[in-house]
Amino acid sequence: MRISRPSNAPWWLRAILTWAAGGATAWGATACGAPSTPHGSTDADKPVLTLQSSANAAASSSAGANTTPPAPPTPEARARELCDHLGKGEFDLANGTFDSDMASALPTGKLAETWQSLVKAVGPLERCGAAKTSTAGGYDIVILTCAFERGAIDVKIALDAGRRVSGLFFLPSQPPYSPPSYAARDAVLREVTVGHDPWALPGTLVLPAGKGPFPAVVLVHGSGPGDRDETVGSNKPFADLALGLAARGIAVLRFDKRTRVHGAKIVDDATFTVREESIDDALAALSLLEKTPEVDPKRLFVLGHSLGGTLAPRIAEGAPKLAGVIVLAGTTRALPDVMLEQLSYIASLDGKRSPEEAAEIAATEAARARIAEIVLGAAPKPKELLLGAPASYWKDLAGYDAPRLAAKLSVPFFVLQGGRDYQVTEVDFDGWKKALAKRPHATTKLYSKLNHLFISGEGKSVPEEYQVASHVDEEVVADIAAWVRHPR
Repeated sequence: MRISRPSNAPWWLRAILTWAAGGATAWGATACGAPSTPHGSTDADKPVLTLQSSANAAASSSAGANTTPPAPPTPEARARELCDHLGKGEFDLANGTFDSDMASALPTGKLAETWQSLVKAVGPLERCGAAKTSTAGGYDIVILTCAFERGAIDVKIALDAGRRVSGLFFLPSQPPYSPPSYAARDAVLREVTVGHDPWALPGTLVLPAGKGPFPAVVLVHGSGPGDRDETVGSNKPFADLALGLAARGIAVLRFDKRTRVHGAKIVDDATFTVREESIDDALAALSLLEKTPEVDPKRLFVLGHSLGGTLAPRIAEGAPKLAGVIVLAGTTRALPDVMLEQLSYIASLDGKRSPEEAAEIAATEAARARIAEIVLGAAPKPKELLLGAPASYWKDLAGYDAPRLAAKLSVPFFVLQGGRDYQVTEVDFDGWKKALAKRPHATTKLYSKLNHLFISGEGKSVPEEYQVASHVDEEVVADIAAWVRHPR
């Protein structure tokens, strides 16, 4: 079962289902995956708390009812209140904690259905324990690790400034990140700032052990408000790449995406494009590396994944001294077409198309048609969002042909593609190969067993496999490192 996205949600904070283990479902508000908080605080030393009944909660707050209105609950208190209602089956009260978008998109009946499907998979809720709190894009994020009868689930809740619930996610509780076997054990990790106010971004520079100057790679995210590790489900492909390349003598800079750190400033920007989303910050990261003593400024590379790969030629166009470009699963087709293809693929996995799936596909087709109208000159409506983005975003991309631009540039290119990738497919890979076939210093490689995250698997790739913790295939890391040493 899947639920349609609310059409009026901010483009960078779209609602999707994010918990799929065991066939259960959940509701969330995000773009391309649940917001992750790898750098959030952890209240690990707090005792495990059992759920408090609504009656007791009301009684405990009755004192002083005739005085000044109480202050809004803390983010953690609001999160525990929501879980309390859900655990007791009080779905109308749970819905009452939602903001207007969430309340409309996830009404009481659908919320009950979602929760009951979760309980069917993992058993009744027993208690909610430690909380992790952080902020992202002007929202408070609370993750409660809750014990169910047959397993632990992280309940992730996004809260607006008024402590109303703007996002709700149910994710299998994950152990701390464990580096791959090929990771550098003696690398130096340095916290840095990419860019300047008002768009400064926190990042991590990984330097190999030993004396530089080293070649260096900037990692550029895919779609959505990604963190510096490009966390997707239980996997952190950018952390894998950074530590793996550092073990092979290559420095790596990765950073939290602008839409993650400054999302609240971006929501109402009707002029927003991929330049503000990714390109400017990638160029700022390259500028930072040029000034880093341990880095060789003549050996700087950009590695873009998914949308980052698609935009890599535009980044290279703005960095004429770049030593090379690495594209991991960059699409070569129009994004609305690719999004529709992804939805159709996922809907086909169980052999039948549910009414919810059919409605979402129809809505995406309608949005694609509307984007085409605007690109041809139709005036956008005030604050109109299409597939979660303003008209400016789609106009900017309409005239962009990534492989064609790559073919015109003189910088070396290395394009990598997973054969099991259903998000960016071999159709896109063939677009790169055709465009770069006659160009010197261009290499392409297909990895038949790898998915969109360049993680190995068997059979058809499915969304659920992103919830299984694994690592970027070591062959990919080795191939990138060899190419960086000798671009060809």
